[in-house]
Amino acid sequence: MVLSKLLGRSATRKPAREGASNALPPTPLDGGTLSCQVHDEADRPLPEATVTVVNRLNQQVASGSTDGYGFFLATVQPGTHKVSITAGGYQRTGTRAEVRTNRHTAIGSVGLKRDPESALPEPGVWTFDPDHTEIRFIAQHIGMSKIHGAFRELEGRVTVREPFERSKVEVSIDAASIDTGVRMRDDHLRSADFLDVANHPRLYFHSDRLTQLRGDRWSMGGQLTLRGRSSPVQLDTTYLGTRSWNGTRTACHCTTELRREDYSVNWQQLLSKGIGVVGPTVRIELDVQAVLEE
Repeated sequence: MVLSKLLGRSATRKPAREGASNALPPTPLDGGTLSCQVHDEADRPLPEATVTVVNRLNQQVASGSTDGYGFFLATVQPGTHKVSITAGGYQRTGTRAEVRTNRHTAIGSVGLKRDPESALPEPGVWTFDPDHTEIRFIAQHIGMSKIHGAFRELEGRVTVREPFERSKVEVSIDAASIDTGVRMRDDHLRSADFLDVANHPRLYFHSDRLTQLRGDRWSMGGQLTLRGRSSPVQLDTTYLGTRSWNGTRTACHCTTELRREDYSVNWQQLLSKGIGVVGPTVRIELDVQAVLEE
């Protein structure tokens, strides 16, 4: 039914001038479009902010993320709607919008304020809590499924300085603590084909730059040393704030992707179709919780 309305509408619409383009996508005759642009505290467009639209019955009718220019656009049923906007490191904000049939409702520019609970950690040395810190990895197997594993033994600390961008992160990982849940596979990963634990018992990471991207999003650059070979890595980092629980704690979530060839981890077997048993890249995920030293 909606498709037929759209087809009927497009049939009666005047043709566009040559070289012209429609600013908005077509909407069904019984709906309307709703748009906004989200900015941060410095009036810069804020990408990846979450916009949620609910109707007067408190039912969610649209949800999505702003694009690289902070824009959000959705097609919804006519009526009064509540619009809620959230982004990491910022306070939630909301507004109301009256959407009319076959009309575009522009909320306009919406500015978000920084969340005071996302304040950066105070200067000092913050030591990783091993019971609440985990380093996981995901590797592809024969081009079909994924193998999940983790390193169970590690040490780390964050030296927070002012400004925060000058802070340093240092991590040391016990290579033999690798664990995928399969003993034979873990023994192979510890061998010279992969981690070469006998000659290189530890992996090391140290940061050399921290850059704030927006809100709670940071980029952490550094060097990872594996099998005695160092290569630069870039970690996409989400800062999770600080809390008081058995001391003062701070936390973050990091992700990155490593290429095995950068560390001379080149062992491979090929299937009959030329597909490798182990994929060329490994995804790394870190959940870190650190405690401020007294």
